[in-house]
Amino acid sequence: MAKETRSKEQVKATSYWQDISRQFRKNKLALVGLVLLLTIIILCAGAPLFTSYDPVTDMELMDMLLPPGTQGHILGTDDCGRDVWSRLLYGGRTSMLTGLVVALLASAVGILVGCVSGYFGGLIDNLLMRVTDIMMSFPFLVIAIALMAVLGSSQKNVIIALAIVSWPQFARLTRSQVLFVKEQEYVEAAQVAGFGSCRIIFCHILPNCMGPLVIQTTLSVGGAILSAASLNFLGLGGDATLPDWGVMLNQGRSYMQNYPYLTTIPGIAISLTVLAVNWIGDGIRDAFDPKLRA
Repeated sequence: MAKETRSKEQVKATSYWQDISRQFRKNKLALVGLVLLLTIIILCAGAPLFTSYDPVTDMELMDMLLPPGTQGHILGTDDCGRDVWSRLLYGGRTSMLTGLVVALLASAVGILVGCVSGYFGGLIDNLLMRVTDIMMSFPFLVIAIALMAVLGSSQKNVIIALAIVSWPQFARLTRSQVLFVKEQEYVEAAQVAGFGSCRIIFCHILPNCMGPLVIQTTLSVGGAILSAASLNFLGLGGDATLPDWGVMLNQGRSYMQNYPYLTTIPGIAISLTVLAVNWIGDGIRDAFDPKLRA
């Protein structure tokens, strides 16, 4: 009888990541964001399954500026007779891939700079942080526009420019985490044991800093999508004939008064995607917060 009582009272052991997953699932808004983002990804990734039109070559000059709901064109056509629905789906591929790559590149550079700065300190720390301060003292979009003017207009250069102006945020965050973690006893033990600096940073310090960095990377995806759309809207992005949500906004601004759907539709797509990413980021942030775990 006593054994049965003890077995019922035993609490099932869960890992750190299982606790985070459970806490994330409790956040209804984050789950809505995840479902919304997955839906957008499936639609864009499987674009050929959901539209029969080519977003670039299928131009019907007799069917220009058809309103949404027209037979054969669920979201209408643009000023070149191209199907807006197909351009929206294929454009989502470019926009979301750009946001993801920018966030990953910026996080990789920023985390490396932050780890080196926080761990070694001294002159290296002062030098790297002063460069970071200089980068963060200028308006984000102004530097991106200046870099685009130097690099030239292409989607690859949009990614490079946005990654260059985004890494300081990761560097600052990583440095603050490293400064805290490197004072822990297990790091001191690794130093006494004679482990190399690279091994200590990447095997002992960085894994214990990943929570805030994962959150920052997730939230940066939405910001990168918005920034890329802004550059493309200003005409500083890639080829204007290729589908992209920012390019669609740029092309539709001349028709905002009479054909507002040309800007409204890609604008809604950008807003929903960024909103979904931010909801997911908020859910991940709450899941990593030990104060909110029950």
